Amino acid sequence: MTETNVRHVADALVSTGLNAAGFEFVNLDDCWQADTRNSTTGRLEGNPERFPSGMKALGDYLHKNGFKFGIYTDRGSKTCAGYPGSFDHEELDAQTFADWGVDYVKEDNCHASDGANDLDSLFAQFGKFRDALNKTGRPVFFSVCGGGDQLPWNDIRYYAKDARGGAKLANSWRITPDVIGTFTLQDAALTDAGLAEYAGPGGFNDPDMLLSSANAATRELSVKWSRTQFSVWSILMAPLLIGGPPEKLDPVDIETYTNAEVIAVNQDTLSQQGKIVDKSGIVFLPHSNTIWARNLSDGSVAMVFVNEGEFTRNVTCADKCWSGLPFKKGTRLAVRDLWAHALAAGVHSDGPTAIAGTPYSAFVGGFGESRMFKLTPVAQASVQDDARSGASMHVTSEAYTSDTLLV
Repeated sequence: MTETNVRHVADALVSTGLNAAGFEFVNLDDCWQADTRNSTTGRLEGNPERFPSGMKALGDYLHKNGFKFGIYTDRGSKTCAGYPGSFDHEELDAQTFADWGVDYVKEDNCHASDGANDLDSLFAQFGKFRDALNKTGRPVFFSVCGGGDQLPWNDIRYYAKDARGGAKLANSWRITPDVIGTFTLQDAALTDAGLAEYAGPGGFNDPDMLLSSANAATRELSVKWSRTQFSVWSILMAPLLIGGPPEKLDPVDIETYTNAEVIAVNQDTLSQQGKIVDKSGIVFLPHSNTIWARNLSDGSVAMVFVNEGEFTRNVTCADKCWSGLPFKKGTRLAVRDLWAHALAAGVHSDGPTAIAGTPYSAFVGGFGESRMFKLTPVAQASVQDDARSGASMHVTSEAYTSDTLLV
């Protein structure tokens, strides 16, 4: 990590269209720091060889080019990579970040004196940094990462469920350890699905970063699973943090991350996290299907039909699925395919309209492929007329780009 590379990332976000799509934060994770604090002031500093211009200059560059500046620290004495942590320096570090023009702070959970899971200690220490940020008077998005020093199967749902956690603690809080592949992605999605009641405006469950399908990325997913993650993360109102190098993303990744209709679901102003409305078999194992849904501010519902099995098949919203949706039985709905950017075609699904309470099926490929739809109540005649004429009825809402979610 160098200041030159960070600037190249910012430039790539522009050239790929990601910035125009709403990705406006450039966040530095661990390893930006000097090996020790300043011997005179006690402040954190950037590594002098890799950031010779200093961190404030980097922040100024990002702001000048229309970005927001994100940075990393840790509640322990050291970061996960062994650089100076913020333990016992919370006010000094918060003010230092504010002086640099930082807009986003991620605080990690490594090298804590009482271990990674001592609730009294962790809520007190994370809360101390929250208070220190507020004391600076600078608006900063505060992201708590309880995933540090955790095993992949550890349960950290308490960051959402504990009375000291959730929106009282931060703007977002990790609810699982790191997503490093398909299995951990599936676990994070299922965990987040059970925590919808704890998310809302200004406070979001964080199931970790997006993994691209680019071979250049340190961690990657298949094209199918990467797109499914983006769709499901939008249903879950999760922070959208791209984990792969933007300058090396494949065209399919750029297409995924710049889909304005899917981003609009993620950014919907109702700020109501979605959930699973139906599943068959053991979720995310072969021969199982999962249907996710999220209520939107315009009265419509976004849905993702996922096929975890090996073979292409129909995934069907039947009685149980419809019971989890807000539509009155018999309501006729326009069905828009958010990846095809058109009304759902009959060859791929039951067609451009659905009737609430009547089974609706989508033909979905296997191995984690998904289909994403938006269902909107419409007048039957209007839909029929548009279908006959071949017109593409646009029923999606405006693509909101609130900076509290899209990073």
